[in-house]
Amino acid sequence: MAPILPLLIVFVVALLTKNNLLAAAAAIVFFLDLMRLQRFFPMIQSRGLEAGLLLLTIALLVPFSTGQVTLKSLIASLWSPLGVFAIVGGLLGAYLNSQGLDLVTVEPTIVPGILVGVIISVFFFGGVSVGPIMAAGITALLARIFLR
Repeated sequence: MAPILPLLIVFVVALLTKNNLLAAAAAIVFFLDLMRLQRFFPMIQSRGLEAGLLLLTIALLVPFSTGQVTLKSLIASLWSPLGVFAIVGGLLGAYLNSQGLDLVTVEPTIVPGILVGVIISVFFFGGVSVGPIMAAGITALLARIFLR
C-alpha cells in the first residue's frame, strides 16, 4: 500500500485544486497498479510521452485540415513579427524540452517539485497542465544558471 500512497496524495490534491489532467493521470496509474497491470508501466513510461505529444501535435494540425490555416496565411504569418517570435519560441521550447527530458531521466526526484509547481499554477494562476517536461527544462536552465 505504501508505494501507491504518493499517487493517492497526488490524486486528492489534483482534485482539490481542480487539476483534472493530473487527477486523471494519477487515477489511471493507480487503477493499473490496483489491477496488477504493472507490466504496462515500462511501455507507458517509455512511449507515453510520445503518445501524448502525438495527440497534442494532431490537435495543433487540425486547423490546417479545417481551412483555418491556408498556405497563403501560413507563409504570411511566418514573416510577421509574431511569426518570427513563434519560430524563436519553437526553437527555445524544443531545446528546453530536450533538456527537461534529459533532466527527468537522470534526476527523477525532481518530479514532485514539478508537480507541486504545476498544481500551484493551475489552481492559483489558471495554468494548464500540459508542460511538465517544459517545467523540467526550465528547471535545468535555472540549475545551470544558479547551481554552477
